Amino acid sequence: MSRILIEKARRLLERETGTIYGPLEGRLRFALAFPGPYRLGMSSLGFQIVYGLLNSIPGVACERVFLPDPEDVREFRRSRTRLFSSESQTPLAEFDVLAFSISYELDYTNLAQILDLAGLAIFAADRDESHPLVIAGGPCATFNPEPLAEIVDAFAIGDAEEMVGEMAQAIQHARSADREALLAALSGVAGVYVPRFYVPRYNADGTCAGMDVLPPAPERVQKRIARDLDRFSNLSVILTPEAEFSGMLLAEVSRGCGRLCRFCVAGYAGLPPRPRQIGALPEGARVGLVGSAVFDHPEAQAICARLTGEGRQLSVSSIRIESLTDELAGMMYRGGQRTMTIAPEAGTERLRRVINKPTTDEEVLDAARMAAQAGFARLKLYFMVGLPTETSEDVESIVDLVRQIADQHPSLRMQASVSCYVPKPWTPFQWCPVAPEQDLVRKLARIRKGLGQDKRVELTAESPREAHVQAWLARGDRRLGRVIAAAADQGLGYERAAAGLGIDTSFYASRQRDRKEIFPWDHIDLLVTKDYLWEEYMRAFEGRVTPGCTVGSCTRCGVCRASPPPQEPV
Repeated sequence: MSRILIEKARRLLERETGTIYGPLEGRLRFALAFPGPYRLGMSSLGFQIVYGLLNSIPGVACERVFLPDPEDVREFRRSRTRLFSSESQTPLAEFDVLAFSISYELDYTNLAQILDLAGLAIFAADRDESHPLVIAGGPCATFNPEPLAEIVDAFAIGDAEEMVGEMAQAIQHARSADREALLAALSGVAGVYVPRFYVPRYNADGTCAGMDVLPPAPERVQKRIARDLDRFSNLSVILTPEAEFSGMLLAEVSRGCGRLCRFCVAGYAGLPPRPRQIGALPEGARVGLVGSAVFDHPEAQAICARLTGEGRQLSVSSIRIESLTDELAGMMYRGGQRTMTIAPEAGTERLRRVINKPTTDEEVLDAARMAAQAGFARLKLYFMVGLPTETSEDVESIVDLVRQIADQHPSLRMQASVSCYVPKPWTPFQWCPVAPEQDLVRKLARIRKGLGQDKRVELTAESPREAHVQAWLARGDRRLGRVIAAAADQGLGYERAAAGLGIDTSFYASRQRDRKEIFPWDHIDLLVTKDYLWEEYMRAFEGRVTPGCTVGSCTRCGVCRASPPPQEPV
């Protein structure tokens, strides 16, 4: 093994607090993999929560592994060192389970690269019981696991809290059996999807005709929902100055979002919204509040008041403009936050109604006023181009709105971040094609022309090409597994790998879907009904706004009808 790589791993460990070192002998050993660099992985609260969960299970030991930095990848290959875990520097091939947390489609090749650096076959069919079981969870694994279905042995669909213990128990009971028996045992765990038992059928035009389900797997795999999240920790386990949020304790305030923005897969896949309690915190810790809509928490103001009252530094991950108040802005500033981030998403009120985010221009301007009056140094605004029904006026209005804020508040340094909209599964826009790449290029060029020379504004924009790759991976099927493997194994970009295999990616990215089309993910049940999503799709084109979630008193989307919330005690 390379001494350079071992010493680097140990230096990172020396700077950590909270690292878990447990006995390894006789334990079911998990290597929890983040398909990105250490600094990002250690800033992922979901990754840290699963690390703590696994290490809390009797008879289980969990260590971590990350995608090496590019110079380290070269050293792994030069020295013929196999990828190893952080805590004990054990080669990954010696673990019982290699578990991935997947949040972003463009990380799929990173997953394949980790397998390759570990000396493991990329495709599941080429691995047997002598190799670690490869499982995956996280947002991408939940809303559409199919592009990775020929690579990953099993997927955890939904919340990990209750599922990981049951999965570990199933693996412990069947670990001495052959791989087929182990996969059969896992398929009996609610929320676990084992692709081995699902065989896709395709129509002559390439669309999905359905799935042949083999015993003992269920017809559909239903998402697991942890209703009582307060039974589990909501805090990061390890603190390190090497993370993106250096040395900050992350605390999950809520899970899911009930605003029902039609573009947002995190919103629909995470239903129902569930607020969490903030319990005891380590003395003096800087705290980052994490959630899809932190200030939608019914006790948001009390939480911020408590933290600032304790003299803590405070950071908030996301702010809904409609929830912001002068009091909250002031507490954020007193807590040490100097950048306020808001997301109008679109330049006009018309287009915001289309996407079911009916924020008014007045509310956007008022949020900027609150930021300036509270003393914030910088205001960051998120926008998208390529949304359904978007016009040139919508694009021009992004420029106008940013300039108006800059004119009104010269004390604020402005940053406008513009991404390209990617239609995702389990949203009302899952039937839509992605906007043509050249259209996105032109729209971004117009915004650059309008803001690029304005020294008051820093402009960042996403690559339209990368957005198109994300679009065909997001709604792809398992035929894309070959593309992912080729892109990772041969060092090719996604597009070159697809072209070399004769895969027409426009089939996945640029095609309008029919209402009755069977999707590759239809055998995964996130409890939101397809009819409801179609109705929302139609309402979008009418510019009709749908009110947000009222958990327990409404069943229109299907989630609370299929999995009703627990009754309040009398």
